[in-house]
Order: sequence, then structure tokens, then C-alpha cells
Amino acid sequence: MNAEGGFFKAGMKYILAGVALILIVVVISVIPRREDSHDDTWMVEIRVVEKAISQIGGEDVYVIRAEDREGREAIYEINKKALNERLEVEGVYNEIKEGKYYKFKMADRDEYDSHYPVVCGAVSLIEGFSQQ
Repeated sequence: MNAEGGFFKAGMKYILAGVALILIVVVISVIPRREDSHDDTWMVEIRVVEKAISQIGGEDVYVIRAEDREGREAIYEINKKALNERLEVEGVYNEIKEGKYYKFKMADRDEYDSHYPVVCGAVSLIEGFSQQ
């Protein structure tokens, strides 16, 4: 009986180790991962035509009216959610100057619950539109 008891104890260690391994794999696969919120971003080169702070739904909305190299106009928003609290909306807005050229990293408005496509990072002052 000692032989059987010893085999049972040794076998039980392997069974418990296997169950623990399976539980670890299940827990790791079930835990939600933090996805990068900037998967659907793109870069734009624009010239700032006008800046404004608009009231929409009782809140201040920082908007930039801009045009691209073909002269097409667009409105972009600077939004706190898109900046991930790394920067202040007012600070970014104040650094952007009318008549200057910039390269912006943009994201879709729905991703950040904004009214216009939103600036989500990488604001760079450039000399003019780059060559295509």
C-alpha cells in the first residue's frame, strides 16, 4: 500500500501542476488587454486658416479651420480625451498659430466622442507642404 500511496502522491503533484497551468492560461486569455487607442490614426499636413473656441452643447470646443495642399478646407478639433491628459488642450491650442504649416497626427471623431476629426498627437511646425 505504501507503493500505491507514493504513486498517488507523485501523480497528484503532476495533476495539480497541469490544472494550475491550465488556469493560468485561461486567466491570461480572459483578462482584457489595453488596446492602443491610436490604431486608426493618420498624418495630415495643413495650413491653419483660423482658430476658434466654439460653444457646442454648453462646452468649449477648440477647433482649427485648415486647408491642405489642394486647397480643400477641413475643421479639426483639439480634445482632452485625444491628448490622453499628457497635454492641456489650451496649451496645444495656443501653440498653434494661424497662417503656419503643421503636420498633425489625426484620429476619427467617433473614437474620442468629438464633433470633428481630432488632433491626437504629433503636432509639428513645418516650413510648408512637403514634396509628394
